[in-house]
Amino acid sequence: MEGRFTHQGRSYPAVLSFRGRSTKTDPRVVKKSWDVRFEKKEERFEGKKNIELLATWKDGGYLTEKLWYDLAASVGLRVPDARYVHVKLHLVQDDGRVVTKYEGVFTELESINKDFLEAHGFDEDGDLYRCGMHDCELRQPPQEHYQERWDKKTNEKEPWDRLWSFLEGVNRTPPHRFSAFAQERLELEDYLTWLALETFIDNDLQGDSRSYLAYDRETAKWTYIPWDLNNALSLYNRTNAERQGVKEDHPLFSFTAYDPHVYELAEFRRTFPDMQDMKPGWSTLSTRLYDDPGLRARYVERLRKLLDTWFTEENIGPRVDAMHKLLAPFIMPGPDGKTVDPYISPAHAAGSSEHLHRFVRERRKWLLEHIQDIESLGSGALVIDRVGRDASGAFWVQLYNRGSVPVPVGGLHLSGFTRVPGQWTLPALTVEPGQAVTFRQGSTGTAHLGATLDADRPEVSLYAADGKTAMDLLWLAPLKPGEAYGRQPRGGESFGAQPGP
Repeated sequence: MEGRFTHQGRSYPAVLSFRGRSTKTDPRVVKKSWDVRFEKKEERFEGKKNIELLATWKDGGYLTEKLWYDLAASVGLRVPDARYVHVKLHLVQDDGRVVTKYEGVFTELESINKDFLEAHGFDEDGDLYRCGMHDCELRQPPQEHYQERWDKKTNEKEPWDRLWSFLEGVNRTPPHRFSAFAQERLELEDYLTWLALETFIDNDLQGDSRSYLAYDRETAKWTYIPWDLNNALSLYNRTNAERQGVKEDHPLFSFTAYDPHVYELAEFRRTFPDMQDMKPGWSTLSTRLYDDPGLRARYVERLRKLLDTWFTEENIGPRVDAMHKLLAPFIMPGPDGKTVDPYISPAHAAGSSEHLHRFVRERRKWLLEHIQDIESLGSGALVIDRVGRDASGAFWVQLYNRGSVPVPVGGLHLSGFTRVPGQWTLPALTVEPGQAVTFRQGSTGTAHLGATLDADRPEVSLYAADGKTAMDLLWLAPLKPGEAYGRQPRGGESFGAQPGP
C-alpha cells in the first residue's frame, strides 16, 4: 500500500507492506512486522532503499534477535546492523480524521542489498544472492518442487554462472581437494566463526531463513550472510511458559547431515499439502567442513577460543542487562500496572534478561562438556572406503571395517543421493575387522548394489537403521568407467584415486 514514512518531522513517500511468513497468518501474532520501501532514490530515509521493521512478537523481551546480531558483529562477522525503534501508525479514517496508534518497540534490521555491500566492506559491485524458502542447502540445482527459487539482488541482468560454479565446487570437489577449494573460494575464517556462533546460539530452521551469499569480485571469494536469527532455539518464546529450559542438548551440528532435527522436521512437514515428499534439508557446505579433519580441527579451535573469551556470561551478560534497562520503560508495567508497549507480555518481559543469562551460562557449560563429540566425528568403525565404476560403467561401493570387532550391516542404509537416506537397505552381512565388503550394480545375491548413483554427480551416504543417523558421507567428482576413488590407506582419512576392488 502507498503511504508515508515520517521521522523527526520529515515525511517520505513510501510503499508499506507486512513482512514475514507465518507471522502474517498466525492469529496469535497481532503485532505485525513491516517492510518500508522508498521508490524514489532522491527521497529515501537515510539513503536507504528500504527498511525492515521486525515486530519480534514471539521474543518475550525483544532481546534475542538484536543480541545475536550484535554478538555476530562483535566477533567480526559482516551481518546486518540492528537497532531499536518506536513505531506509530497514522491511520486515515473514512471521514478524514487521522488516528494515531502506538505499535510498540520494534527491531530495525538493516536490509541486505547493494547498500549493505558497500557499508560492510564488500565490493560494491559484487553479486548478492538470497536462498529460496526451504533451501540454503548449497547443493546443485535442480531444486525440489517445494523449494522456492533463489533471488539475485544485485547485477540482476548478468548471468548466474559464478553461483552455479561455486555450488558445483561445493558438491563435486573430492575430499582430497576440498580444504584447498574452501580456502580459495570461501571467506573461510568468517564461515568457521559463523559455525561457532550458530552452534552457541542454537540456531535452527536455517532452511527457512532465506539467508544470503555475497560474491566479492575483488577477492573472488564468497561470504555467507545469515538472516532470521530469531529462529535460534535460544529465543525466549512468549508462547511458552515463563520459566523455560535452554534446550542445551540440541545437536552440535546444526543444519548438517549430522543434525537429527533436520530428519524430524522433514517427517513433520510431509504432513503438509504439496510437501509429502520433502527430503531432509541441510547444508552441504557445513557438512563437508565438519567432515574434513583439518577444517574440523580449525573449527574446534575457533569454538574453544570463543567459548573462553567472547561466549561467556561475563562478556554477554552486561550487554543483555543494558538492553533490558533501555527497554524497561516501555515493556515493564508502570505505576498503573500497564505497559507502554501494547503487545508485550509483562511476565515474559520481566524474565527475559534472566533467561538469557541462564542460557549463556548453561549452553556454554554444555558445549565445553561435549566439544569432544565434534572432535570425534567420523571415528566410527564402518566407513565408505571406495567407490568406482567397472569397465562397463556400472558402479561398485566398498564398505570397510576399520574397528576391532565384527560389524553387522544388515538394516543399514546406503544411498546414491545423500538427501534420500533410505534409498537401499543393506542385506544381512557381517564385516570382519580389517575386511571390506563390495556391492556392485548388476551383481546378484548379497553382492548386489541397490543404491542408484548419478554418473555426473556421484555421492554416497551410509546411514544407521533409523535413517536419521549419518555414519559416513562421500562426495565425488565424476568417475569414468574403470576409475575408482577412496580412502588411502584403507579406512584412513586421506583420499585419492584407487585401483579396482
